[in-house]
Amino acid sequence: MSLPEELKRIGGLGGLPDGLKPADKPGGRIGPDQPSFSDVIGNLVRDVDDLHKKAEVATGKMVTGELKDVHQVIMAMEEAQTSFRLMMEVRNKMIEAYREVIRMQV
Repeated sequence: MSLPEELKRIGGLGGLPDGLKPADKPGGRIGPDQPSFSDVIGNLVRDVDDLHKKAEVATGKMVTGELKDVHQVIMAMEEAQTSFRLMMEVRNKMIEAYREVIRMQV
């Protein structure tokens, strides 16, 4: 299965946190209407935090008996865990890239 077909199968890029959606103009310069790098990273962290809070709320509702569908709770927890793992991988790649730049000789 090719990548575009797989993206269609899982709902396209709409399911990605805002911080991970591709830029409109790859390689374009950041202008006043383009978010800065810190904004993108901040949005990513905020999105991951929101998913964790939703998972906590779902877990609390299940414990109190408000929510009977365990599947919803498990899905919320898995989504939060997967987004956190993705954020950590992005962080690791950024640190790796930073170290690579530091090792460069000018």
